[in-house]
Amino acid sequence: MTYDVLAIGRSSIDLYAHEIGCPITDVRSFDAYVGGCPTNVSVGTRRLGLRSALLTAVGDDEVGDFVTTFLERERVDTQFIPRKRGRRTSAVILTIQPPDRFPLTFYRDNCADRALTIDDVARAPVGDSRVVFLTGTGLSHEPARDATFAAAATARAAGVPLVVDIDYRADQWESAPAFAGQMQRLLRSATMAVGTEEEIAAASGSSDAGRGAAALLESGIDALVLKRGARGATVLRAQSPPADVAPFPIEVLNVLGAGDAFASGFLYGYLQGWPLERAARMGNACGAIVVTRHGCANFMPTLEEVAAFVAARGEPFI
Repeated sequence: MTYDVLAIGRSSIDLYAHEIGCPITDVRSFDAYVGGCPTNVSVGTRRLGLRSALLTAVGDDEVGDFVTTFLERERVDTQFIPRKRGRRTSAVILTIQPPDRFPLTFYRDNCADRALTIDDVARAPVGDSRVVFLTGTGLSHEPARDATFAAAATARAAGVPLVVDIDYRADQWESAPAFAGQMQRLLRSATMAVGTEEEIAAASGSSDAGRGAAALLESGIDALVLKRGARGATVLRAQSPPADVAPFPIEVLNVLGAGDAFASGFLYGYLQGWPLERAARMGNACGAIVVTRHGCANFMPTLEEVAAFVAARGEPFI
């Protein structure tokens, strides 16, 4: 295989408030980073030593240059990323108010990655990758919705494992039932899914994450990995009891990006052939590191940093 990971979906410039603990009315400056769940994962897996490619779309604007230049510096393969004329590269503005407030605003009207097409997917190395990573936000608008389903179908036909991050962003959807319907359709082609309790409930259309998880497992996925933040993670399978995976306690600066760091570490472990519980422990370590940092893609840990983080806590490497 040419690539270990092909991530598909949104990308953005992320403007993070430079001042910590301030409401946006008191913010005077922002730091510019790169973001978007699959984009973060492409960087996170690359920093761990995997061969990563990204299929997103950027606008014919300088913000698109900002995103692609950063990715090229990170040695993520960008050759499959189209420029969409008349579209704008997505943006996010975030304020950081620890320990539990991180308000963010998406700017995605007329954004480029919503304009991904089936033809863009056909040019991407779906069949030349060891795993394909998709997210729920890619289903929110056409033509990217059809492109996402095309990628899933191509991966399934090629025998390539498909990992789906549920990635529910309510303000990107016309309704919660619309999201649930599209996500359930996507999971019928997936190998595994990753999400928080809130995301699992939303994807299943249930008010209860436990019942929701059981319903999603009926789609045929091998496993559902529940991200539980400070409580670690849980690996759920249809015919087995839940397997809890211990967290790494840490003082939180910013939770945004932690889930994408988790996914990066989890994919690393999965592609090493580790048991899913061990892969989730790797994900926990990566997520714990990123919550101590200011941003997302720019702050993903290297394999050496993860090893040092774990060793400093008196444990063998994962």
